[in-house]
Amino acid sequence: MDETTKAQIFILIIGVLIGASGYLANSLFLWNTSVNKKRSEVAEGLYIDVSSLEDYLVDADREFLANPDDKYIFVQGTPLYPDNGLYFAYQRDISKMDRKIAQDTFTFYNYLLSAERDRNNIYEIQRRGDLRELPAVERRRQQILTQNAAREVNISVSLLPTLKQELAAAS
Repeated sequence: MDETTKAQIFILIIGVLIGASGYLANSLFLWNTSVNKKRSEVAEGLYIDVSSLEDYLVDADREFLANPDDKYIFVQGTPLYPDNGLYFAYQRDISKMDRKIAQDTFTFYNYLLSAERDRNNIYEIQRRGDLRELPAVERRRQQILTQNAAREVNISVSLLPTLKQELAAAS
């Protein structure tokens, strides 16, 4: 093989390596841009979801605080959080976000969904009780569930400002 052929092969190999490197760098850039866009969209969606819940949760918290008596029973047919809320659509994507945002988001929704389960249990006891008189044990269960829901809603409301700031910054 003469020197000219060796030089051409060397230039060809260098050209292929430069082209492959450029392609790889461009692919990584586009992938990273796509991932960041997806995170931003998830953060924006969750920000809208959390913002839409804020007034409702603050009102529920005020109602709980206005009735600190352990005899108070919170009977409400309207869910604190719907079964088809955005949280359920974005649940897998939340863990791909910044660790602090993901942790705060999961904590907020964990307390909110716990309060919703308690609210639903209270409502179901009451709905069944509409057909008959509730025994004392079921009334006491409603009171305990109300206290739990009050605590969970209060914690959710206290987490709202920080979570909204984090989600706004990420969107």
